[in-house]
Amino acid sequence: MADLDNEIKGWSSGAFEVPEWSFDGNPALIINHMQVGIAGGGKFSGAPYAQEAKAMKELGTIAKQKQLIAAFRERKLPVIFISVLPNPIGILPKWGFIFEMIKKAAPSGRMNTPEEAALLDVIPEMGRLPEEPLLYHTGTCPFTGSHLEDLLKHLHVTDLVFTGWTAHSTLYNSLIQATNHWFSVVVPADATGAPERDKAASDIVLTYMMKMYGLVTTVDDVIKHLPKAAAASAK
Repeated sequence: MADLDNEIKGWSSGAFEVPEWSFDGNPALIINHMQVGIAGGGKFSGAPYAQEAKAMKELGTIAKQKQLIAAFRERKLPVIFISVLPNPIGILPKWGFIFEMIKKAAPSGRMNTPEEAALLDVIPEMGRLPEEPLLYHTGTCPFTGSHLEDLLKHLHVTDLVFTGWTAHSTLYNSLIQATNHWFSVVVPADATGAPERDKAASDIVLTYMMKMYGLVTTVDDVIKHLPKAAAASAK
């Protein structure tokens, strides 16, 4: 029988440490919800936008994410942006303050709604290139309605680096859904965060909950482990 206390550091205490690790093949960088409607004005943000903007500035979130983007681009690795359509069909769960906020503040519809379309654009600060995919998901998880899994399979990707805003909702939901599709997930904790209202939840998720399902580390550590150049894709 395995001696987990000795084989997994932190098994008994919960103070899990980053193990020795590596990527299998070429990873993809998935950037969640750095869109006008959330990171660029808060029209359908889950918290007061003043808190969101203050937290992102203090944490250096955009600069850290751009550091990851630059590293992936340099190695010709996939960079994929994801935006959320919060209310595509006018039917939402009855409970949960995020859904209450969406009902009151977010436009209803898909890309045929001009206001909705504008709020799905990636904020200019991210410097997205035209050739970098921008996918749109519904619900609370990035694989729902987005064809993200199809794209990743086409790119022969099995390892994902998830970043975006926020840690306790968007990224945690993303991690759980990705592992349900059998992807391995790395989350650089210093490239995300949460507004002051949700800081306790963010800290708990990054410190404990995400480590049950993925690898939580830093931007510098992710870049250190990236392959020097992308392998040629199978055709």
